[in-house]
Amino acid sequence: MPTALVTGASRGLGAVYAHELAERGWSVVLVARDAARLADVAERIGRATGAIVEILPADLTDPAGLAAVERRITDRDLPIELLVNNAGVETDAVFAEAPVEALTGEIDLNVTALMRLTRAAVPAMTARGRGGVLNIASFAGYLASGGNAYGASKSWVLAFSDTVAASLHGTGVTVTAVAAGRIRTDDDPQGPLWLDPRDVVRRSLDDLARGRTLSAPGWVYRALVGYLEAPRTALRLAARVAGRGRERCERLERGSGHTRPSPVPTPFRDAPAPARPQPAVAVHAVGPATPVPPVLPEEPARPAHVAAATVPAPRVSGTGPLPVVTGPAGTGAAAVRPAAARAAASATARAAVRRLPAAPRPVQPARDAATVRLAAG
Repeated sequence: MPTALVTGASRGLGAVYAHELAERGWSVVLVARDAARLADVAERIGRATGAIVEILPADLTDPAGLAAVERRITDRDLPIELLVNNAGVETDAVFAEAPVEALTGEIDLNVTALMRLTRAAVPAMTARGRGGVLNIASFAGYLASGGNAYGASKSWVLAFSDTVAASLHGTGVTVTAVAAGRIRTDDDPQGPLWLDPRDVVRRSLDDLARGRTLSAPGWVYRALVGYLEAPRTALRLAARVAGRGRERCERLERGSGHTRPSPVPTPFRDAPAPARPQPAVAVHAVGPATPVPPVLPEEPARPAHVAAATVPAPRVSGTGPLPVVTGPAGTGAAAVRPAAARAAASATARAAVRRLPAAPRPVQPARDAATVRLAAG
């Protein structure tokens, strides 16, 4: 049978959690400071339900006691599949009058011990793919009263549970915070603000089984918490959607996903890639191959109506001698002429150039002296 560990199980809500889990078929490990009271609760639960009950006396504000509970949680032979962080303390004095030791004890038990026990339990639960953590907070986390550190510590429990639950999405491990209101005792009056401890325990365990991050027993507290949690619920949903988007992008990057084809028709989508000519490679008997530049196409054939004398012989680029350069008189000359011949040809060409006469410049008409004086003012 599965095993659950309940802190603060010697009295109050912790004892009710232990009894309810034993009735549901769980083996329970009870943790509290008072060893005598713890043994009494274990005997009553064992006789009433027949469940296996183990006691572990420990003070969670003491490093040695906290380490002992962590070792029990991480025991591989007797794994813990449900952790109920119920232990908590509240000072009676207001903050300005409370002793520093009492305020430090609140933080050590309500915050530090809860965080460390959750950290000890989650890795093994994640490895098994199942498990649950139930963190008992309070409605005082939304509306603190008394002016001490209790409300602030319970507000931290709500935020911490929400954060851890978001990081464990999809692992099979559920983390639920219980925003409990006023728990009725024998001396408390009847009313909607006073909750029966058995109703709180049953409602929170059912919400944990449903995978809910927050449980608010009682219709009054449920309505108030639903109103106060509306912005955080929207942000939590947006974060979950964004997380799924990141997971999908990672799958696509790893190549495990498939993309849909574009709805726009693409005529070249299935067309073969154009063949690109590769440069020829000269083969040598010895030594590495040397690339040879591609050969340019030959000159077109001579048309029938053009005389053969006026068309140079066809030539392939990179082969054969250079074409013959004709002289100024049209006769064939050497491929390379001396400097004197080139100078004479240039002089002859300059002499053959006719320069056009310059256009006559317009003549300014003469003005008489009277006109000039009138123009000058």
